[in-house]
This record gives sequence, structure tokens and C-alpha cells, in this order.
Amino acid sequence: MKDFKSLSYTKIKLEREALSEIKKAIVVFHYAEKIKSNLILTFSLLDVLGGMRDEEISGAEKLLVAYFNALIREVNIAANASEVQGFQDVSAKLDEAVEQTRQHNYANAMKLVSEAISITTTNGNKAAETLKEKDLI
Repeated sequence: MKDFKSLSYTKIKLEREALSEIKKAIVVFHYAEKIKSNLILTFSLLDVLGGMRDEEISGAEKLLVAYFNALIREVNIAANASEVQGFQDVSAKLDEAVEQTRQHNYANAMKLVSEAISITTTNGNKAAETLKEKDLI
């Protein structure tokens, strides 16, 4: 009877660990997809900003910086919810991109956003693989 209880406890513990892994993968996948979409949009906005006339740039930059800051908050929520270092790296890239944008270095800002897209995609792919292994996607 003692061995049966020990075996049952071990099985329950393994099932909980598997569910925890799945839950984390779902959270990471969700945030990665959401953030990736916003990063692609941000890249497009930076591209438009580079083609604007001087009198348009000031207001457009302010709006884009506000958008960056909202996105950084979302990335920080993802980092806290998932405990994935990659989201913290994305947040750092976006902080740098904000500074580059304020300095009118849009090409550098676009490069940083591209790097953030790459990091986010990697995080999302890892989570997707976990979910595929469990036949959840």
C-alpha cells in the first residue's frame, strides 16, 4: 500500500509539472504573438516617420514615443507573467529605440525593433514547440 501511495504522489507531481509547463507555454505564446504584431506595426510607423516633412516630425515622434512606452509596459507585463528573460531583452531594445527615435536616428531605431522582433519570435517559437508536443496547436 505504501508503494502505491508513493507512486500516486509521484504521478500527481509529474502531472502538475506538465500542466505548469503547458500553462507557461500558453502565456509565453500569447504574449509573444501579441507583442510581435505590435513590433511589426512599430517598425512600419518608424518607416513612415522617416519619410515625413520636418514640420510633421515633432508631433509624430511624440505619438510614436507614447506608443513605444505603452508597448514597453505590455512587454514588462509579459516578462513578469512569464518570467522569460527574452521579454526583458525586448524591453531593453525598445528603451534604446525610444532614445534613438528622440535623436531622430530612425534607422537605428528600426534596427533595434527588428532585433526585438527576432527575440520575440524565438520566444514564441519555443513556446509553440512545447504546445505542439502536447498536441495543443
